[in-house]
Amino acid sequence: MQRKQSIANARSLLRSSELGVLSTHSKSNPGFPFGSVSTYMSTVHGEVIFYISDLAQHTKNILANPRMCLTVYSGAEGQQASEEDPNAGARLSLLGEAEALNADMLATVSERFFSLYPQSRRYQNTHDFAFYILRCQRVRFIGGFGDIHWISREEWMLDTPEWLPSEHSMIEHMNDDHMDAMQLICRQQFGINAEKVRMLGVHPDGCFVRADNSKPLFVPFDVIASSGREVRQQLVALTQAARAALSPAAESLVV
Repeated sequence: MQRKQSIANARSLLRSSELGVLSTHSKSNPGFPFGSVSTYMSTVHGEVIFYISDLAQHTKNILANPRMCLTVYSGAEGQQASEEDPNAGARLSLLGEAEALNADMLATVSERFFSLYPQSRRYQNTHDFAFYILRCQRVRFIGGFGDIHWISREEWMLDTPEWLPSEHSMIEHMNDDHMDAMQLICRQQFGINAEKVRMLGVHPDGCFVRADNSKPLFVPFDVIASSGREVRQQLVALTQAARAALSPAAESLVV
């Protein structure tokens, strides 16, 4: 498998997962690693955001030593694929240093995070929850036999897309005018027949949607979409592929 495709697969695994294992350096037991489970959100560039309590052990650990690792692995699909060999599923680890978000990033990041995890809004009224970012330095990805890579920060990180300032209007347009297209995509990719599908966010390599009350679902693009035109092209291609797979005779839906 080509390295470029492996990196795309690794990034898609990061996007499509919502829980990961945080490995930090134990403050109370020096020299030992400390593992905990947390939800997270990936940024458009490929780094990771956590919303964690200052009272949590992992937060105390990273305040003492910011070096850490996030490990994510394939879920039910990977378990089914690895029924005979539990090590056959895909997994990746992001190594880097954690830092508290500055005020400039906070508003944008918090709204994006809460759109994915609305139940986390209730923690805003408590004073001990804060956002942290894992500044990725290196990635380890195991996609299967012969598909094992160390990935540098330069290979991993995506450039800021030119459409980012207009992301909100792109999302509104899809939600107001093209829910039928997103319903088709959810049926074809996830087997979900949803009454209501909402786009939650856009990334250069895909988008997040919610189908009825589902968890956030990541829909990958075939190529990196750096411009608004490229995002539209990818959404059109996804819609056309879903329409062809589900009902070849259906009337064309144009995004």
